[in-house]
Amino acid sequence: MDEEILVSVSAGATRVALLAGGVIQELHVERADRRSLVGNLYSGRVQRIVPGMDGAFIDIGIGVNGFLAAADLPAPGAIGDQLCAGQSLLVQVTRDALGDKGPRLTCAITLASRYLVLATAGARGTVSRRIGPDTERQRLRQLLPGLVAELELGRAGLIARTAAANVSAEVLRADASRLAARWRQLRTGAAQAAAPHLVLAEPPLPLRVLRDSAGAGVPRIVVDAASCAAEIRAWCAEDLALAAPVEEECAEPGSLFRRRGVEAEISAALAAVVPLPSGGNMVIERTQAMTTVDVNTGSSIGHSDLEQTLLQTNLEAAAALPRQLRLRALGGIVVVDFIDLRESGHWRSVLLALKQALASDPDAGPVTDVGKLGLAILTRRQTRPPLAEVLLVPCPECAGSGRVARPAAGGL
Repeated sequence: MDEEILVSVSAGATRVALLAGGVIQELHVERADRRSLVGNLYSGRVQRIVPGMDGAFIDIGIGVNGFLAAADLPAPGAIGDQLCAGQSLLVQVTRDALGDKGPRLTCAITLASRYLVLATAGARGTVSRRIGPDTERQRLRQLLPGLVAELELGRAGLIARTAAANVSAEVLRADASRLAARWRQLRTGAAQAAAPHLVLAEPPLPLRVLRDSAGAGVPRIVVDAASCAAEIRAWCAEDLALAAPVEEECAEPGSLFRRRGVEAEISAALAAVVPLPSGGNMVIERTQAMTTVDVNTGSSIGHSDLEQTLLQTNLEAAAALPRQLRLRALGGIVVVDFIDLRESGHWRSVLLALKQALASDPDAGPVTDVGKLGLAILTRRQTRPPLAEVLLVPCPECAGSGRVARPAAGGL
């Protein structure tokens, strides 16, 4: 499917939309005063070990301590047996600070390129599950160990990303060589400077989206800022060793997103109610613990058979939900309350449709069936703050609850 990336740059924020087949799949917004730290490498200093949480708080020099769990250390065991206060160590941010929680950290460092990921722990010859057929998966599994040995990566390993499918061994070898050189340089730099300090910052948002977009080829890129277009071309020439198909549209600031319908998609992604093609709707509400999705028939009159009407509405919701989760950047536990169906075969069809639609989302986990209640429960990895959290602030009247005090009876 043809991919396209739209980039809109302003003084206050950079916005990136990823399109596939002309349909917007993801929206990324990064405010100038709140850049994401995910992927950044820091030389951190252990501030405090918390045995009760089996974790430690690490000073990485950003004003708030990050949290490192024992499970994210290179070796198994209690965190108190492996770390001590004042110790320096190399860590990577895996999740930005959310609410009153600091950023999440790991010692399992990964360096990503367009085709490969260099992982310092537990990733020898791993191939993206989205790569098929089996012959291509087998080719990559045989190729990666040889590259690791050739580049003398030691305990580190290589992961083949989705974009590596059908890419020649020569291109993958050059990509792996760049990653290995970068990793050696980072380790040397981290050892020479006193902690805490930044070792490596992730590239700007448009370059991260381009690097991580799933297609095999480089997407067409449309940018409304000449400086950003030049930066993308230079990065592609150095990191991808190819010329990027970049087009500049600088007629009017903000006009790119407006003309391509992205502004309307952003507004829709901030609304709770999502209309479905046949007149039904989904109501998506995010809480601190989970996201709930309620499927309703709404104004749908559907088929003459009620069961078929309900099935059609559920199938439309199952097809639309994964895209909404990506657009809204929602993660964690997602509970979907489908409309009750009498026939078990229809319920299985709805679950299958949901699983198939989620297959293209690399952050989505398995789906759990709670058929007796008409519920489907899934998990999704939270890799960035929800879109609403980036673009909206709590209402000063209701403090974000969506409710205000009812007027006294005498005031009605």
